[in-house]
Amino acid sequence: MDDERTRRKHQRKHYEVDVIFNAKNRPYAGTLKDISKGGAFVMTPSANQVRKGDAITIPYTDGKNHIEREGRVQWKSRKGFAVKFY
Repeated sequence: MDDERTRRKHQRKHYEVDVIFNAKNRPYAGTLKDISKGGAFVMTPSANQVRKGDAITIPYTDGKNHIEREGRVQWKSRKGFAVKFY
């Protein structure tokens, strides 16, 4: 079975932190639930505001540095969306 976990190039790590992400030049609140070098999952009540293919900017910290990653929405659900980093 070819599910999302077997297709990932990078293993995701649990990473629960509140973030303000940008989509369509607007800020939205969400919770970064997991992250890898290749992407992340954001849980948000604003999931209906993003579409597959939308450009997203997500700020977070690696514990030492403030990092801002850009990517595209790969899929979404009622609870949130997955983003693939550039």
